[in-house]
Formats: sequence, C-alpha cells, structure tokens
Amino acid sequence: MIIMVTHSMQQAQRISDRIAFFYQGKLIEYGDTKQIFNNPKAKETKDYIGGKFG
Repeated sequence: MIIMVTHSMQQAQRISDRIAFFYQGKLIEYGDTKQIFNNPKAKETKDYIGGKFG
C-alpha cells in the first residue's frame, strides 16, 4: 500500500484506487476513486472537486 497526499485532483484521479478527502482536519469522505469523483456523497467533497474552494 502507498499513501500519497496531493492537492491535484487530476493526479489523485489518475493514480488512485481509493481516495480520502479531508477538510479542516476532519475526514469528510472515503471510498472508491470513481465513486468519489462521479457521485460524491458529501457536499464538501462535491464543492471541492467542482472548484468552489481549495
């Protein structure tokens, strides 16, 4: 297992099988990369992926 930290959404999507999204020190969402990018469950995740902040 390799753990990588990045702020690049393109890199995260390209190299990962699973992804965790942290915001202000809290785990917001964790799961399959395709699910997180295509249908995030948390509003914060959706907003971050969509470029509304970050």
